[in-house]
Amino acid sequence: MFHSLLMHAESSSCVTINHTYDDWMSTLRTRHQEAVDQIANWIVGGRFSAGTVLPREEDIGGELRVSRTVVREAMRTLVAKGMVEVRRRHGTRVTPIDSWSLFDPQVVDWRMTRGLTREFIEDLIRFRLGIEPYAAGLAAANPDFPVHRLNDAFARMSTAVDGIGSYHEADLDFHETIILGANNQFLRQLVPLMTNTLRASFSLSVISLETARGSLPMHRAVADAIIVGDSEGARRALTTLIEEARKDIIGVLPNIVREERAHAERDRVADPGD
Repeated sequence: MFHSLLMHAESSSCVTINHTYDDWMSTLRTRHQEAVDQIANWIVGGRFSAGTVLPREEDIGGELRVSRTVVREAMRTLVAKGMVEVRRRHGTRVTPIDSWSLFDPQVVDWRMTRGLTREFIEDLIRFRLGIEPYAAGLAAANPDFPVHRLNDAFARMSTAVDGIGSYHEADLDFHETIILGANNQFLRQLVPLMTNTLRASFSLSVISLETARGSLPMHRAVADAIIVGDSEGARRALTTLIEEARKDIIGVLPNIVREERAHAERDRVADPGD
């Protein structure tokens, strides 16, 4: 009896210790991610431009109300994403944007949240124009193109505009099917990278079910051209679709930029040298 009680007490103690440890680790991970997000937003929002040396760890930690250890780990994350570099006796410096992991989902999210610019939009659209219409042409010439998958994605897009299912996910499947259906090993390798840029583009251009509904005929034109093997028609149709998305994005960009600037002003604090 005593042995059983002792075993139960030891088991309960282990559960309590493990639970406390798990809670502590969860809190640490949360603080780490919050620190990463905040510092990254400072960078993409322009508070610290390329070439700028970031404040000392204790200063950043004081502003974010986290330990130097959390700040140091956050910097390691940003180093891995190419956004900062740490040089001995020179501090932590913000790197030029060409050094960033631009396809990284978090980097895309940060730029969409605080770093959205006309240049970002134009480069995003030009990237899509350089890849997708060409892939559509190859897809149309592929006798083994998975027509059923494209039609299924379009069908889900059609029902999503009536509030059934996710339009963005169906739209993403539509475009990924085209790239994969191009039957090109190098284009297939681009799919994970394209996914992040497509999500970014869709979130800006498809802002309501009405804008989604308006894009359906253009998607249908792309699908029809591919299905009948019209490579030139597929390229033209997908080019038109992307160009229309560009117009939609440019139309809402001023409002988004104003909102981002308001966030940046709220985040801004005096420079350490002031």
